[in-house]
Amino acid sequence: MTKHDFHIRSILIALALFCGIASSVWAATIFQQNFESTPIGPLGSPWTITSAGSGSVSVVNTSDHGHILQLRGSTTEGDFLIASRRFSSSSSDITTQVDIKPSSGSAFLWILNGAGSSIGKRRIRLQQAPGTTTLVASTAPSGNTNCGTIPSGVWSHITLRVHSAQAKFDVLINGKATACTGISAGIQPPFNSVSVMDASNAGWGGTVLFDNIVVTSP
Repeated sequence: MTKHDFHIRSILIALALFCGIASSVWAATIFQQNFESTPIGPLGSPWTITSAGSGSVSVVNTSDHGHILQLRGSTTEGDFLIASRRFSSSSSDITTQVDIKPSSGSAFLWILNGAGSSIGKRRIRLQQAPGTTTLVASTAPSGNTNCGTIPSGVWSHITLRVHSAQAKFDVLINGKATACTGISAGIQPPFNSVSVMDASNAGWGGTVLFDNIVVTSP
């Protein structure tokens, strides 16, 4: 999804609200951020950063998406960076959407965090390992599932839909269903944050861009 599409969608929702036919859509938006009003430079509040090593996360300007979040991960083993945006939702269903543009050879994690009986059941990670274009969903109890392809050098729109009452989740790429449909997950509400991450594993890192983050519930 381009920045232009994001703005059009926001305008359409606002118009629908004005006409009194989509108040539930507006109420369901937990938060959204397209970084246009975020100053260029190091990423700050309301995001929180935890890191070790030489990785960085900042807001930069681009020719195709305007202001975006840029994760520049370190490939050195032991270096890591986690940038998290907190929120609170007790809904049994939750959807996160994000545009992602990985550079060639880069690696990243996009994470939804909530409650659960173990670390693995408290999060769903959508990740891409170094040197691959495969988006993998990782959580408990299902383990790792290959969802589909996220090409390097282009924007892809990623949707994660969680149905905690059924203990299932779905992943869509550019609005299309993937092999990650009806996958088992132990994550439960309250959902509390989304994160972008450069893992500490050797070789993980590189430049990855994120934009148009939206979190909603029914």
